[in-house]
Amino acid sequence: MNGGIMPLYEATPSTLQVVQRYLSVNAKHTPILVATIVFSLLTSSVLSVITQCLRAIIDDYGITGTVFNTQTALLLISLTVFIPSQYLQQFLGIKCSEMCDRTMRENTFAVVSRMNKQTLDTQRTGDILSRANSDLSQINGALHNYFSVRLPQQVIGLVALIVSLFISWQLTVFSLAIVPFIAVLQVKISAPLTGFVLQWQRAAGESLSIANNLMGGYEVAKAYNLGQLLRQRYDAAVDQAASSGMNANRATIWLSPLGQVMFFFPQIIICGFGVYLANAHQITSGGVMSVIILSVFIGNPIGDFSAVLTDFKTARGCASRVFELWDMPAEQTGGTVMKPKEDAILLENVSFSYPGKPAVLNGLSFSIKQGEQIAIVGGSGSGKSTVIKLLMALYRKDEGKISIFGHAIEAWSTEALRDHISYVGQDTYLFTGSIWDNVAVGNRNASNENIQAALDAALLNDIDVRREIGERGFHLSGGQRQRVAIARAIMKDAPLLLLDEPTSALDTQNEALVSEALRRLAKGCTTIVIAHRLSALRNIDRILCLEDGRIVESGTHEQLMTLQGAYYRLYQTQEAGI
Repeated sequence: MNGGIMPLYEATPSTLQVVQRYLSVNAKHTPILVATIVFSLLTSSVLSVITQCLRAIIDDYGITGTVFNTQTALLLISLTVFIPSQYLQQFLGIKCSEMCDRTMRENTFAVVSRMNKQTLDTQRTGDILSRANSDLSQINGALHNYFSVRLPQQVIGLVALIVSLFISWQLTVFSLAIVPFIAVLQVKISAPLTGFVLQWQRAAGESLSIANNLMGGYEVAKAYNLGQLLRQRYDAAVDQAASSGMNANRATIWLSPLGQVMFFFPQIIICGFGVYLANAHQITSGGVMSVIILSVFIGNPIGDFSAVLTDFKTARGCASRVFELWDMPAEQTGGTVMKPKEDAILLENVSFSYPGKPAVLNGLSFSIKQGEQIAIVGGSGSGKSTVIKLLMALYRKDEGKISIFGHAIEAWSTEALRDHISYVGQDTYLFTGSIWDNVAVGNRNASNENIQAALDAALLNDIDVRREIGERGFHLSGGQRQRVAIARAIMKDAPLLLLDEPTSALDTQNEALVSEALRRLAKGCTTIVIAHRLSALRNIDRILCLEDGRIVESGTHEQLMTLQGAYYRLYQTQEAGI
């Protein structure tokens, strides 16, 4: 479920589509919304009784000279119902909106967390963050105001209009005669607002992406003096956002005075025309007073018409970006929660290509036995890391067969498959918190003794494992981060270990520590390592050498060196420091 049942939007969704999907995602909160409308109807019904009582009291006063009668008692009773009814209507409306806001955010995070890795690789992080925060806030803000405030006002206004027509249809219709013309003018003025908002949010997403590039690659930006270039790009995106924002605000500013005219003009007409009708004995003084009171409740939704237009136009512009995010392909689901029935990892004639690019893997085949440790080597672009991504089900093969522990990879539940895999990569990601916290996520049910044992096995006993390590482990060295990742993998204790160049970015001293930690981790595991330093492969059971997505050589380090083929050339090139 990607946040609803509607297809990917190729154009800006209509207001109806936005509301339909909003209600679809928040269907579980429908009872609260219905209760809000029920109390709005109750409030408006009590309001009708109040105005009728006021009309009778005013009219009877001219005859009896007193305001204390049955109508007065009914008025007081109605007021005791009106106050709590209106409170509940507003409270439930706000509660419904807050619950919907929470659901929308939870849904968006769930969608991003399930997003297809291949799709995610084509997106800019800053733009996704902008959609999940700024765009979503705009939608929630617009529809929050509508369902919590304006929809109940419209319900009350509609009932007030019916009662007002009953009291004096001539006065009511005449007072509202100009409203349709101003409403049409407001619609025309607000027509381009959706486009302006969409341009504004896109520019905001672009600026956030540029800022993310600066913060994420700060050292590179400084080293290559990219500050001026990034500032120019950021300024251009901000200028575009400001220009689109000004265009949107210009339309909004025009709508505001028109809304005020729509609110006050009917009351002015009622006062003037009401006196005329009263003198002509077509309405009583009490009737004029009742219509004036009712006009306030009729005027609220009419005066807010421009704000409703602005909100829905804004929601439409933002919704196209949020809905597109929701509709991005998710990871394949299905499969079965299974247990290994065989030990081998098998790839047969596997082919894979990234969208719009030549094939990375071309008929790749190999198998691994339980406990065997193999290395995959090759030049840049030969498909080494792609093999790891396929085995982790981050990508799906185009052709061929992948079997893990005796089951086709498609037959596995993705989560169950990954429960049997430990992974340590080159760019180690650590979560904000302590080293202890990061290691503990490897096994959420582990005891403190088990966590400490993993820390010791990863040679982390020389570090304070309880202190905060900063965002992405900023306060740790590269070698320390890698050892934390190894300890996390030790905690998982999975039968298949995937290592993607885990020592490539380390100095000699740290490499020695990490290599020892990896040796302890790999003991007893079926291991696939993407190797950077070929000199470290002397004790590997088997080395697979890739060229153009195929295995061209297979054997031990000594065997492949004897062949003096592709592996030998790679080794010689690396040893020569070329």
